[in-house]
Amino acid sequence: MSQNRPKTGSVTENKWEEQTQESQGSGDVLTEDNPDASPNASIIVEQADSAGGCAIHDEIRPAKDVTIFSGYNMGPAFGNKFPCPYIRYILQRVLTERLTNKTYAAADAVKWTREIADDINMKMKGQGQYPRYKHVVNVMLYQQNGGGCFYGARAIWDLLSDDYVTQVFDGSNFVCIASVFGCYTY
Repeated sequence: MSQNRPKTGSVTENKWEEQTQESQGSGDVLTEDNPDASPNASIIVEQADSAGGCAIHDEIRPAKDVTIFSGYNMGPAFGNKFPCPYIRYILQRVLTERLTNKTYAAADAVKWTREIADDINMKMKGQGQYPRYKHVVNVMLYQQNGGGCFYGARAIWDLLSDDYVTQVFDGSNFVCIASVFGCYTY
């Protein structure tokens, strides 16, 4: 381009023309496959125009409407915590269905505890799908003959996501305690 124009006598003008000519035609344009491009450098796109030459267009800017989702959940989503009132209802319903009008017998108590635990577990799996929660069902049944009973449970867990529900059924001569522990898996 500058070959058609006569050069002026000024040294700074000649150097400026040489630099612009070199930057337009010598491939100094930063592209995505250029490994020497600095991370802060702008990317300039060259497209062929109708005359066959290359025209320099505006810089490529990142899209503003892109939403970045976290690939790893650090806890349950809002409103998806372990549903304690619903599980309390399941426990109460199962205990009253299974244990109403029963009298304690040691041989039957073993069968009752297993059936109650299985029934609670199946109702939890079938009716309530709680994403990324694991649950543990614990049922204790003992004869009420004047002695006392202490029932305790300990666990190390996250207070913001993990929870438990306990329901007590008091029969005429026995007591049944059912507990469900829900732990969020990270």
